[in-house]
Amino acid sequence: MRGSFEYAYQLLTSYFAEVRLVNPDFVFDIQTMSCKDKRFTRCFGPPKKTYKLLRPVVIIDRTFLKGTYRGTLLTAITIDPSNHIFPRVLLITDSETTKS
Repeated sequence: MRGSFEYAYQLLTSYFAEVRLVNPDFVFDIQTMSCKDKRFTRCFGPPKKTYKLLRPVVIIDRTFLKGTYRGTLLTAITIDPSNHIFPRVLLITDSETTKS
């Protein structure tokens, strides 16, 4: 995406609203820069209906984001009934602090 980080982050809400038109099960939560906790959560819709078919979470990982907006990207990955790896949740939150 071209442009500034600020502009790109402003587009997230409208982008996710458009995705929800195609996939009503799409779940997301964005807390804007004016909130104390700057967070972004994305849960994939189809497994929301089929949690009982998925195996328990097998991988939880994090990576530190660098650049203008710092934080931590957390992911939870599971395995579907066809033995394929499937990302279940993505979360961007503050880096290691007592509150996060």
